Amino acid sequence: MNRRHRTLVLVAAAGAMVAGAGLVATAGTDQAVPADTPETVGAQAATANPTGAADWMYEQRKNPDGSIPYDAVTEAIAVSLQMEADALARTDGRADKRWELTGPSNIGGRVRELAVDPTTEGVVYIAAATGGIWKSTNSGRKFEQAWEDSSVQSMGAVAVDQNGVVWAGTGEPDMGGGSAYYGDGVYRSDDGGDTWVNMGLKNTGSIGAIAIDPEDPDRVFVAAQGRLHDVDGDRGLFLTENGGGSWSEVVPGESFTVGAIDVAINPENPDIVLTTTWDKVRAQDGRIYGKGSKLYRSDDGGETWTDEQEAPLPISYDDPDLPVTETYVGRMGVAFAPSDPDTAYLTSTTAGGNFNGFFVSTDKGRDWEAVGPTSGGDLQAITGGFGWWFGRVWVDPQDEDHVFVAGVQLAESTDGGESWDLSFSVHADQHGLAWDPFVEDKVYLGNDGGFYRTNDNGAVDGVWTKTKKLAITQLYSMDSSEEDVERVNAGSQDNNSLKTWGSDGSVDGDWVSYLGGDGMMNRIDPEDQDYYYACYQFGGCSAFTPDGSRSIPIVGARKNWVAPLEFKNSDTKVLYGGSEKVSRIDIGAGGSWESISEDLTGGPTELSANYGTITTISSGYKDEDLVFAGTDDARLWVSRNASAPADEVEWERVDVDEEDMPNRWVTRVAVSPHKDKRVAATFSGWRWLFPDGDHPHVMLSTDKGETWKDIHGNLPYAPVNDVVWHPTKKDRLYVGTDVGVFFTKNLGETWEKVGSNLPLTPVHDVELQAETGTLFAATYGRSIWQTSVKK
Repeated sequence: MNRRHRTLVLVAAAGAMVAGAGLVATAGTDQAVPADTPETVGAQAATANPTGAADWMYEQRKNPDGSIPYDAVTEAIAVSLQMEADALARTDGRADKRWELTGPSNIGGRVRELAVDPTTEGVVYIAAATGGIWKSTNSGRKFEQAWEDSSVQSMGAVAVDQNGVVWAGTGEPDMGGGSAYYGDGVYRSDDGGDTWVNMGLKNTGSIGAIAIDPEDPDRVFVAAQGRLHDVDGDRGLFLTENGGGSWSEVVPGESFTVGAIDVAINPENPDIVLTTTWDKVRAQDGRIYGKGSKLYRSDDGGETWTDEQEAPLPISYDDPDLPVTETYVGRMGVAFAPSDPDTAYLTSTTAGGNFNGFFVSTDKGRDWEAVGPTSGGDLQAITGGFGWWFGRVWVDPQDEDHVFVAGVQLAESTDGGESWDLSFSVHADQHGLAWDPFVEDKVYLGNDGGFYRTNDNGAVDGVWTKTKKLAITQLYSMDSSEEDVERVNAGSQDNNSLKTWGSDGSVDGDWVSYLGGDGMMNRIDPEDQDYYYACYQFGGCSAFTPDGSRSIPIVGARKNWVAPLEFKNSDTKVLYGGSEKVSRIDIGAGGSWESISEDLTGGPTELSANYGTITTISSGYKDEDLVFAGTDDARLWVSRNASAPADEVEWERVDVDEEDMPNRWVTRVAVSPHKDKRVAATFSGWRWLFPDGDHPHVMLSTDKGETWKDIHGNLPYAPVNDVVWHPTKKDRLYVGTDVGVFFTKNLGETWEKVGSNLPLTPVHDVELQAETGTLFAATYGRSIWQTSVKK
């Protein structure tokens, strides 16, 4: 089926329309009217989209119209790789600059999928969510990277055929997380992950599952979910019958918002195939759900398909008394039982993420019956209200009644789903599970904490062992001590706030957790490393001092997922925090927060209650009255009397003229340590025409914010997430972007890429330790790296 897809635009207004998806939604309601277009099948809906971890990646990176254009992403990657090649070709001594892993390695991170090689004992592959493919040859005790650093790191699936050939699907398909980072198709390795060849499907965006015919390894099904934030691209179930030489779309989505998320082949009769589709897209002011989430079955190897989505399976329906999120079917996972090929299981959520039923078929997926409670009950307890994050079911190859379902916890049933054990407590958010074909009762698990193994046949109350070294941690922020370069702290996705030193101050190579939650802003006092700080989501900060620790949550009505916490550079015992307002706290005096501004944002949008927050703060080094603040709604402010009493502090918006400043999320603002007059501000998003040319990502003021100029120069048009000034070279800046780290030695006239081996995953934070000239890069999916720069 040849479909011309178009870019998603969902505008917050009295009425909003999605081009190509046939949706007209009314802001503030859950009702939708199908537009009269041939592409539209069934009603669609836009629903409230609260800002949070699931949306932060997208909200920060979207274009003003809500799109993340695939062409802009691929162009930025190409420019970055070319700049890397240019650096390697130089003969000035910088060509061999290398990044080295700092860590953490012992913490782990999100494993999206795993697969066991059936030809060689001990060989296991994992697909890290934003960390590429990794391989173990000793049953998961140790992993080595099996993916190029320069390739897309966002992963959705991995599978191994009966001959040991490995297939990898790029692009994480789960809502939120790293799914703002598109994949570029499906890859194949014939040499155990040493080399990979792109086999096509580059326009799919994300891949949910790969299933290989057990009798013919050249027949491979790929469930293409599509791009989470874009109705462009290919969605549906694809089949190759020649090992990836060509592909056909055998189950197209019913509309531009429908893709395939799971696929299962019957182990006894490979002509019988089940696949589930999932109808969803996320836009800037809404989540689009529809009636296209269905179960399909083929009896002829994929030639023809039957829609099996009828009672007792959950059916989408319209109920004016309920939100669309509860009346539409959401994500479904499906699996056959290897020991009894007549048996199949299916798990389902509502579009809003609540449990929607667990089902069994005893005739290879033709007829289904609900097992256990059809709503609520045990499986509702593991969804966390976001069951769309999981949607997986696995069956013991030796026992058709022994079943597992993914959730916040791992749910285990030994009676075919009639009852469940939820006592699993190793780490939250389960994503991949597999049995070792060589060792009885050995089971492998991937979750947000990394890779685990057990010899207890997967028992949720059994003994699970975590792989000790796996450098795939997703970092939001980091800091390094100015007194000891080995003393580093960082905030990590789903793995807490972390630090390199123990209670006695020693650094032994392992990182330790010291504040729970999703780790956000972490800071070390640049003048006294015994004062350090950590935050969890939405500004839940704590101070750690020689006198002990205390909670200092940032005050305000709305706070960003990664709320800013920054030192007053002229007095580091004073900190600034951001909500919708700027506040300050004097830690040295044992003080509490006081707001020193009014609301500096445009306020929340009608559908995004937490939107309109401060995202970055920076202060003067010599001028103690100088403070800058940037917001997620493209506003930049300056106070020139920030040390005054709280009710006397005044603020001036420095970007009132839209012709002068980008209409983008302000990611960082940084005052120069050399001259307070110099201020750099960075912005997120991809390539976008603004107003007379390409949108800038780095702006510079040389007069304390009175005027600004674009110094983006030859940088790739990708989100710029951080900027730091060199401590001794006054014209040098470093920036961390979604496609690498770059520096300028002439205030942005030209930019060069730093190093040639940093993995192609977003760099959320860069830090430059002045004493040693150590430059750190905190990545989202490959932990923290460091290199040396000239002091």
